[in-house]
Amino acid sequence: MIRMDGSRAVVVWVVGAVLVSPVLAQEEAAEKPLAGPKLLNLRYDEDFSYLDGEPSTYRADFFDRFKNIHIGDDWRLSLGGEFRFRLEAETNKAFGATEPAQDTFGLFRYMVHADMRYRDLFRVFAQGVAVFDEDRDLGLRGIDENRWDLQQMFFDLRLLGEDKPLTLRVGRQELQYGGQRWVSPLDWANVRRRFDGAKLFAKGTTWDVDMWWMKPVDVAQVQRKQRDRNNEELDFYGAYATYKGIADHGLDFYFFHIRDTAKTRLSPNGAVGDRKVHTLGSRFWGRRGGFDYEAELAGQWGRWAGDSIQAWAWNVDGGYTFGDIGCKPRVGIGFDWASGDRDPFDGNIETFDQMFPFSHYYLGFLDRVARQNIMALNLNVSAWAVPKKVKAKAAFHTFWLNSKDDALYAAPGAVIRRDVFGNSGREVGHELDLTVVWKIDVHQKMLFGYSHFWDSDLIINTGVSEDADLFYVQYAFKF
Repeated sequence: MIRMDGSRAVVVWVVGAVLVSPVLAQEEAAEKPLAGPKLLNLRYDEDFSYLDGEPSTYRADFFDRFKNIHIGDDWRLSLGGEFRFRLEAETNKAFGATEPAQDTFGLFRYMVHADMRYRDLFRVFAQGVAVFDEDRDLGLRGIDENRWDLQQMFFDLRLLGEDKPLTLRVGRQELQYGGQRWVSPLDWANVRRRFDGAKLFAKGTTWDVDMWWMKPVDVAQVQRKQRDRNNEELDFYGAYATYKGIADHGLDFYFFHIRDTAKTRLSPNGAVGDRKVHTLGSRFWGRRGGFDYEAELAGQWGRWAGDSIQAWAWNVDGGYTFGDIGCKPRVGIGFDWASGDRDPFDGNIETFDQMFPFSHYYLGFLDRVARQNIMALNLNVSAWAVPKKVKAKAAFHTFWLNSKDDALYAAPGAVIRRDVFGNSGREVGHELDLTVVWKIDVHQKMLFGYSHFWDSDLIINTGVSEDADLFYVQYAFKF
């Protein structure tokens, strides 16, 4: 039997720790992924400061030479860009109500940006855009083409110094909040959504808080060769706070206010006039084990053309990922509910206003449904065909009107079908979305998709009724 007194035990423990700790550190370093380029939906949120570290601390990339370029001791410059092409083939997208019923066309998008920073105190971000459509036989949409214009141009200033996170941002900028149901840059569109205005924000350990005043930017008519201008008659105010103090969870609180004096938009009650809409809501999301979940609730009030606004919307989504299976399949279910107007003559507007959304992702890739006067159930399943490279997903949607006396609204918010007498029922139809995403590498991605819509009572009883189809192939390159 070997015995050690206390002092010898301490010596043995220290020597063992010295010998073993480097081994453990190497194992932990091997497990921890190296830093590398993360190319985000909001390009101005990208951070390449990791390039200041030793080469062994990050993954080298060909485009590192364009990132975090030091100009003197205090200035840094990052350059970036994007090319995207999508081929779309649509059939009866308006359920057979337009000619030609079939249209195949290409969408091209080019973007370049420069991000100049003075330490962590001051910053200027500029992004140019050129987007085109080719061979589209149907009418030109506002989201398809914008030739050689300014997508974003703003400056940031840390008002209380470099060590304080309070920042003022002024200029043209994209906005994205929460699940993008109410405020989104709308990346699916060829022309991404942006705003002119000012934003004050702070990012902390536990809370992120943003407040802003914005005006949405409209695309100028191509044939007039004018620069894009903001909508002077529409103001969008907002405050958005995110609590991050719960591990693997988040809690959002928000308030939006829209003031529109254009008097060009018809209300659900058929009137034209000033519109003032207040939206108050909250969102909770998180994951535990293989489960992920999300819930959101928002209420609206205000006035439109003299009528009172009283509207609601909510959604729940969840899923389970089988992490112990190689392809990591996930099964999910979601339900979306947005109020509709029950009586166009009672002086109340109950149709929820979806504001500046990304409905496409949640309510079908055919964009036949907006989050207005709708109830929507979706079942979905996805799996990695090639780990972290190729992911396939299938989603099946069923849609009903919330109020049969209100309209069916397409993703942009326009009315596409309505029975003013409410005799056509609530059932709108069903949609199947099939997608395959191939992440070629950190810079390149391909998307393949097919969608089919089976129309039901509302569509059949309110005009021409043909099932709709959409096929698309998209290639995107970012640096």
